[in-house]
Amino acid sequence: MVSIYDLTYNKEIAAEPEQPLISVCPLPAGRDGWPVAGAFYHNKFVGLQEKAGSGGRLRWVSLASPEGNGYLIRTCILLLVRAVADLYKNGIVRVRHALCKALYCELDIGHTVTAEDVARIKVRMDELIRCKEPVEQLRSSKETIARTCRDLYDGRAAELREHIVAEDVAVYRCGSVTDCYVGPLLPDMGYITCFNLRPYAPGVILETPKPDAPGALPAYREIPKMARLFLESEEWGRIICCEYVADLNRYIADGTIRTIIDVSEALQAKKTGAIADMIVAQKPAVKIVLVAGPSSSGKTTFCKRLRTQLQVVGLRPVVLSLDDYFLEREETPRNPDGTYDFESLRAVDTELFSRQINELQQGRPVCLSRFDFTTGRRYCDKDSTRMPAGGLIMVEGLHALNDSLTYMLPRYEKFKISLGVLTQIRINDHNRISTADTRIIRRMIRDSRFRSRGPETTLKEWENVRHGEETNIYPYQEDADVIFNTALPYELSVMKPYAEALLDSVSSGSRYYSEARRLQSFMRPFTPLSQEAVPYMSILREFIGPWEESRPQGMY
Repeated sequence: MVSIYDLTYNKEIAAEPEQPLISVCPLPAGRDGWPVAGAFYHNKFVGLQEKAGSGGRLRWVSLASPEGNGYLIRTCILLLVRAVADLYKNGIVRVRHALCKALYCELDIGHTVTAEDVARIKVRMDELIRCKEPVEQLRSSKETIARTCRDLYDGRAAELREHIVAEDVAVYRCGSVTDCYVGPLLPDMGYITCFNLRPYAPGVILETPKPDAPGALPAYREIPKMARLFLESEEWGRIICCEYVADLNRYIADGTIRTIIDVSEALQAKKTGAIADMIVAQKPAVKIVLVAGPSSSGKTTFCKRLRTQLQVVGLRPVVLSLDDYFLEREETPRNPDGTYDFESLRAVDTELFSRQINELQQGRPVCLSRFDFTTGRRYCDKDSTRMPAGGLIMVEGLHALNDSLTYMLPRYEKFKISLGVLTQIRINDHNRISTADTRIIRRMIRDSRFRSRGPETTLKEWENVRHGEETNIYPYQEDADVIFNTALPYELSVMKPYAEALLDSVSSGSRYYSEARRLQSFMRPFTPLSQEAVPYMSILREFIGPWEESRPQGMY
């Protein structure tokens, strides 16, 4: 017998070494009433299929948690893969990207996917849930995982074998389907509370619940502009032959990564120039350019690059950041838990912002507002700014697309730009890289370098940040005149050394330790890349800083 200490219920559990955790789970449901999805055990997230082993300490993971939601989504992907395999010989599922709280998946079933095909697949998925089809976790070595990846994905993902750590990737079997996943799955399909499958040519939309409501599906709405941007991003990945982490690692290994970097940066520069041309074409009607995006989407650097492009065609922009109009710290509104609500429009001094915009447009000299994030204090420039002839106001910030901020201006005087961080590469066809994970890595590095905040502070604030984005960013995206992708296919390799150092500093006693370990696991397959290769004007420099200043200690 071995002893496991249950941190969730503060008690000892006796188990046999080969006994699966599902058999020692104390209740069929967690403290919140939702089923237990898995556990954080031996410093990693595991499924309930995991064996008790040598004992230790564990914390149960609820289906109603962000981690439990990850278990659910991965299991829903396997459910779709299994249903397609049952119905179509040699049928293939490729998970492409997130789309409005759902996943867009391409299907290769030998013919164009029809509404009837989607209905058949959904019926089969429902059958597998009703019969609680088991999901078996296979004990696999690194070599077995690499071989399975090779068989499943035409050899491409097998190139990850030098970077695979067996604890990060597991092989699962469901009926005739054997598949690899980065992260654990639920023990059987009966755990899936609800899902939906809808046609979305040339594939399908797989809808799954959100963490805070496992028993319901979020409202679905069409977001055609964002969908087009995702498709464009993926098509570019195919053009430059950098769709998977294995591709990126190979370019780094053989020394051809410079081509990928140069082409990626040139593409962003070309698109920024095209946006400048669109703005010029709408002058003199356009008086203000508004740039918004979620946290760590690169708003500041994008605006600098756009300003340069506008200067090339004769305009002289004045750039304002909404961050400089934050209320001072003691005046900042608070969340119900007492933390500062920096994500709300109420945290911005909209009266001062409107007054300075009006004064600039009238040609008056203005001492612009500035905000010191270290002290939480606001001050004004010593020197005044005046709108030059041929001038244009550019505003960047979380709320820039919200018309409540610029209510004094008619819509035709505004040019709206929404930024996204749409990661172009994937681990393999069934394991995508979340755009949110890319952004939190960006934010963690930036917060550490420029805002005197450690990784735990970043992780602590992230839930409120994401909630603020749901309220203040995404509802306004489709009203944008342009949506621009700031992600770079090589950036996670550059950020890996910095992120790993920060995540390593999160102690095992921290409540954010498990999330730190998850992020480390997600970044492990990437080959590190020296940030010396990053161009000076790259958006990535906003987060890692200039070369000499941002080099990790002891890296070179």
